[in-house]
Amino acid sequence: MSIPLNTAKEGEQPTGVDLHPLLGLSPASTILSQHLSRLSLSASLSTTLTPQIKAYSDSVYFNYHQLGLSLVFHPTTPAYKPKTGSSLEQLDLPKLRLAQIDIYNHQSSLKDPVTAPTKRTSPLNPTYSAFPSYPLLLRLPASSTSSTTHFPLEPTTIGSALVTSLGEPDRKGGGEGSIGVWTEWTSEGVLVEWASGGLQAWEKGAGAVWRCTSLFERGVQMGKMEGEEDD
Repeated sequence: MSIPLNTAKEGEQPTGVDLHPLLGLSPASTILSQHLSRLSLSASLSTTLTPQIKAYSDSVYFNYHQLGLSLVFHPTTPAYKPKTGSSLEQLDLPKLRLAQIDIYNHQSSLKDPVTAPTKRTSPLNPTYSAFPSYPLLLRLPASSTSSTTHFPLEPTTIGSALVTSLGEPDRKGGGEGSIGVWTEWTSEGVLVEWASGGLQAWEKGAGAVWRCTSLFERGVQMGKMEGEEDD
């Protein structure tokens, strides 16, 4: 499996980092480990890349704060239910598969989408540093009239630019209070949360940069609509 990195020329297909092929892999996968090592080198990390583990019965989060990246694994069978709070050593890695990839944009802020902080923080998690390798490649819909196959997502990409390339989203929500608006292209396995919330969140969304881009299996709905109940 090849995970391409950048070298594009004028008129050629955009090149960058395509993370979608990593979906379905186990945390123990050599391919996944090699890709994380390449990202670590791109980030010039001087310390060992060790994820923060957050384990629950239906999902396990591998949070790589130094890479601005979170990997979400689901059990491969209903019989395996990780114990909440399990450490890396206590997990049965071959029984987990990568179901979701979250990339955090350190250049976004709900309070001021134009003024970019150097890092994005969360009250529940340590600071997420900058993702080290752009652009991120998002596959264009089959209906796209573009001569290219992917959209190159940059830290400064705004809502209107992505909608112009991917078309109107299949689903959308958020925008209440401090919750940013989100748009989901279900058929492409892409959900994007934007740095636009509160009053007139949707009106401001077209010019807002993205806060978090989530990749998941194409055709599976991910974003939760208002009034929807968990399964």
